[in-house]
Amino acid sequence: MSMRQHPIQTTLRRAGVLRGMAQTAVASCARRAIHWGLCTSLVMLALGPAQVAAQNYPNKPIKFVIPFTAGGGTDVTARMLGEQLALKLGQSVIAENRPGASAGIAAGAVARERPDGYTLLVGTATLAANAVVPGANLQVDLINDFEPIAKIGQIDLILTVSAKSGIDRLSDLVQKMRAQPSAVQFGSPGIGAPAHLGGELFKQLTKADALHIPYKGESAALTDLIGGQTTFQLCAPAVCGPRIQEGSLKGLAVTAKARSKVVPSVPTAAEAGVPGLEAGTWYYLAAPKGTPPAVIDKLNRAINEILADERFRARLLAMGVEVEPGTTPASVRDGLRAEMDKWRPVVKAAGVTIN
Repeated sequence: MSMRQHPIQTTLRRAGVLRGMAQTAVASCARRAIHWGLCTSLVMLALGPAQVAAQNYPNKPIKFVIPFTAGGGTDVTARMLGEQLALKLGQSVIAENRPGASAGIAAGAVARERPDGYTLLVGTATLAANAVVPGANLQVDLINDFEPIAKIGQIDLILTVSAKSGIDRLSDLVQKMRAQPSAVQFGSPGIGAPAHLGGELFKQLTKADALHIPYKGESAALTDLIGGQTTFQLCAPAVCGPRIQEGSLKGLAVTAKARSKVVPSVPTAAEAGVPGLEAGTWYYLAAPKGTPPAVIDKLNRAINEILADERFRARLLAMGVEVEPGTTPASVRDGLRAEMDKWRPVVKAAGVTIN
């Protein structure tokens, strides 16, 4: 006859925290028919304060720390997710913008917080790219100072030119870069931005040249692109997509494996003749190192449930964010490592530095 499972055993196993000393304590209680109240005390002692707190998580507002200014793509995406997470968990989610130092200020602030799940970093893959840029000085270790939670979504870039440029195909641009490198410039929101590193990768893959012009933001760079002051730019679909559709810009290639759902008429870089040109960024959520696994698991499940909702995914897609539900903490960590490995040789070959 099988032994009846102790109620505490069932509860903790469902919560994902029944392991090690706690498992031993519960099994002992069940075998010896110890009073449930005493058994509870023994289990709580075995679990420790962090795991006990995880059972009641969240019991106060959660804070999202965003490494960029209010109103940008990262900020809007984070606030949209925060609204849904608040409904899912029954606690408010507060957004706090901490821009500066190539997102290092926000990352450093979260890394120093208590590992209790109440202060979370809305990170981007740009952090991983900047981690390998000399002079970025992030002052955090993205792999070892955080507990990844889940990936939120991906933003691939579109290589665009002015509609008045006379450049119709990606091959036309490559030819011009080879024939007149001093006459070709590309703009980006700043040194180390995905649009900058993607442009450097484009140069290296095609063995062609162009001068990088860093701007203070994507809008300023696009203004000069449309006006003809620069030749090309890699920009987010939500920003340049409407301009492609109304005719002021021309999309030559999407820097991704698949075409953009925002502008499906634009070919991928591989289709346009430059395989390997993949650049963009993606959003993820992370907690300080040492956050209880039960908290990480609860947040991961909640976020993946939100991202599985078709209506929410459609709202993000309208901003150019393509969702990938079902990610795990391990896959996020692996993704960050892959970003560093990808951009390290590109940065070195291009001599990119942040002063």
